[in-house]
Amino acid sequence: MATIGLTLQRDVFQHNDERLMTFIGVTKAAKKKKIYFLTIVLNDLKRNVVIYLIKKTDQYFRKHKNWPLSDLRVVDAKCGQSAADSPEFELHFHNNKQVYKWMANSLNDKYSFIQWLTRLSSQNSSPQRIQFLNIPKESLISAESLEMKRMAINGNNEDNSQSNDYMSEDEESYQVLTSREEADLERLMSQCEFTIHNAEAFTEQLTKEVNSMDSTNIQNIMASEQRVLGLMQILQNAIDETLKLETRIGHYENLLKNVRDVVLQVEQKEAVVQTQNDNNTKLLLELEFLINQLDFPKRSEECLLEGDLTTKNGIALCISAANDLQKALNADIHPSLSYMTAVQEQRKLLNRTCNRFSSRLSHHLNNLFSHLTNQYSDHFLSVISREELTLPSHSVVHNTIRPYSPLVKWLKTNDTEIFAHLAKNYRDFVSKQYERELSLFFEISKERLSGGRYVSGNSTPPQNPDHRRRTLPSSEGSNRRNSGSTTGSTPASNADHFETSSTRSSEISLSEWEEFDTCIERMLSAVDPICLSEQQFCIEFFDLDISAGVPAPTNTSICSSPSPSNQSQGSSETDSKRNEQIRPMMTELFTALEPEFISFATFYDKLDGLYSMYLLVRLTHHVLSAQDTASFLSKSYGNILIQVKRNFDRFMQSQQNSIEESKAPKRPKCGVLPFIKKFEIFAKQTENIFKNAVQRRADIDRWYTVLVRSMFDAINRISKEHHKTPPEMIRLENYHYLQITLSTLKISCLENERKEAKNRYTEALKDYVKRYFGRPLEKLNIFFEGVQQKVSQGVKEEEIGYQLAFSKQELRKIIKDCNLKEVKKGLEEMYRKVEKHTCEPDTNLIQVIWRSMQEEFITQYKTIQEMIERCYPDANITLLFTIDDVLNVFSEIAQTH
Repeated sequence: MATIGLTLQRDVFQHNDERLMTFIGVTKAAKKKKIYFLTIVLNDLKRNVVIYLIKKTDQYFRKHKNWPLSDLRVVDAKCGQSAADSPEFELHFHNNKQVYKWMANSLNDKYSFIQWLTRLSSQNSSPQRIQFLNIPKESLISAESLEMKRMAINGNNEDNSQSNDYMSEDEESYQVLTSREEADLERLMSQCEFTIHNAEAFTEQLTKEVNSMDSTNIQNIMASEQRVLGLMQILQNAIDETLKLETRIGHYENLLKNVRDVVLQVEQKEAVVQTQNDNNTKLLLELEFLINQLDFPKRSEECLLEGDLTTKNGIALCISAANDLQKALNADIHPSLSYMTAVQEQRKLLNRTCNRFSSRLSHHLNNLFSHLTNQYSDHFLSVISREELTLPSHSVVHNTIRPYSPLVKWLKTNDTEIFAHLAKNYRDFVSKQYERELSLFFEISKERLSGGRYVSGNSTPPQNPDHRRRTLPSSEGSNRRNSGSTTGSTPASNADHFETSSTRSSEISLSEWEEFDTCIERMLSAVDPICLSEQQFCIEFFDLDISAGVPAPTNTSICSSPSPSNQSQGSSETDSKRNEQIRPMMTELFTALEPEFISFATFYDKLDGLYSMYLLVRLTHHVLSAQDTASFLSKSYGNILIQVKRNFDRFMQSQQNSIEESKAPKRPKCGVLPFIKKFEIFAKQTENIFKNAVQRRADIDRWYTVLVRSMFDAINRISKEHHKTPPEMIRLENYHYLQITLSTLKISCLENERKEAKNRYTEALKDYVKRYFGRPLEKLNIFFEGVQQKVSQGVKEEEIGYQLAFSKQELRKIIKDCNLKEVKKGLEEMYRKVEKHTCEPDTNLIQVIWRSMQEEFITQYKTIQEMIERCYPDANITLLFTIDDVLNVFSEIAQTH
């Protein structure tokens, strides 16, 4: 076994700075064929213990598995009653959570290995101790006896200290030499030349040297006994002196004990006095602070209850006194002080003063609102003029009551009920005044646009006949137009509306439409500053601005472009909160704005739907260019825009209904239907209105498509209903005119409809030519139809001349009858028929139809000539006239007519 140990140390562990401590031969409990060596090894570099499983091959040993000793949790010796003499044991490890069962060569080897594990477990400082199961007590050595024995061995031999940490000489026959021991042994062997040849002589020499060293050690120990006795005497004297010093120090402590007690008592009394002084100082400061916080001078109270609220000095004094009262009411005192009787009485006095002043201030401001409204009401109404279209500014009223703004803010903080009542009274007074002003403003606007004919909703005849082109018909036009923008219109009114509206609109010059547009812009420019000025005043006066010092724009149109400084002021969230606060008040102040504006839009929508188009374009531009889309004006204009959009849609729906419900003309010639010509005028006017309205282009484009599609359907329907004009001619004339109109207008959204109109026109032209042109060479056509029938039955084309009914003589006879004179006569009759069907002979439509008939005749001529050449190749048979003769005849007929 010693040889195996040396081999394992040399071949397996030495090159890794590891030292073999012990090993045993084992086999697996299930398989007893292969022999392994279970070793315990100390790593000198890492200073840890590792358990290795060594596997022996044919020539050498190698490491098969390894486990750190710190991972070992349970060692089971299997020494119960059932297995008392079995060398089997188990090891339980933590990391792989696996149980390894081994069978040692003998019981002594098993217990020797387990004893090593118990020693190492006692030396391990880790909190995870190894648990030993089923191990007899007599087979183990306690950890304490092992430790004492190890310390004794270390005291006798310091050179072997590293190896004796884990094993002793008495407990193990084999111990691996340390590197120092090996060096000493090699040096000693090098001094003896006979070491290798004569081991007995070398051993004898070593024995003599050891005996000599033992004798020297004994002598040294005996010589040092006197010195040890002298040292012990010195230590005894030092102990005696120390005892004397301790006795003296104890005496001094007893003397100082009384002094320390007196000093402690003095310190305690001084601390109590200091605490009393601090408490008195704090109490005095607290009382002074309380008095200063709750104190309200008598003169300030008299100023609030009896001060003059009509002068600037009186208002300034009231503001100062109100601020003092506010500080006293909001005094930050400790809650426990509120139970003091003096504090409660003072607060009752302050609250009573606050309530009396709130009532006095509210009564004074309500009287002031009423007085200012009555004083300036007539003046404001007189300022509104038809020439300028302006609204009066309320700056004189705002400037009069603006000095009371700090008091109103104070009232909002201290008495919300009275503040709400005050704000309601202001809204009631001012809203009535704005209602009268806006009503008069819109009435004057209507009067201006109608040239003085409109007065309070009534229509008067024009004063001057020259005003025919400068005025808009209101009474008669309204009666004719009244049902045009409503869903409950009758079919007759819808049928005539498109023509009536476009005719009346065409009588009004472009400058007059521009005047209407300019008037709308002036109206908006007049309303915007008034609303914004009132909004700014309400924000300041009623403390509605939460934007932390961000001023609202004054006297600025809602659609004006924001400056860079305004863009950087405030945030969207702040503006949104401010608008939520101010919008309800502005809605109550300007309750008449939306109804008056909608009434104005409805009035002109009844006159002519084009007015709704102008309003739609102008209001859309105004709303979309607004700086603050959540403001009161933006919301109001948005609601008005919705109503205008409904008027526009109803107007366009009426156009569609008028097309769909149009009747066939009762005249003999149908001609171009009226709604197509009126659509041309209507589209030109609409394009002029929407030329710069990119935002509303989709709306009109959608209706363009609907109207054109409705005209397609109406043309087809009327062509079938009109029994005096051929349906092909009705479709031909109307689609021809419609495709020319769409090409002239150049509306991009109608490009597909233009192409479709052209295709329908071409198809109608073919149908008309096919129906009425017929076959001028009727006999020849009938003859060659029979020829074609024979060919289809199997007769060759070269043999057709041998058929009796289709002989050359028969062909020549028919050709003789179809001379140029007869052809010309038939064509002249056809031309007169085309003129009879066409409604407008002076147009180029007849030339187009005549050219198509010419092409059809030439096609028939060429077909007959080709049949003659194929069926009668050598008969030298030709028609009596050429294509040039036909062209001359067509040209002569066209020039004659």
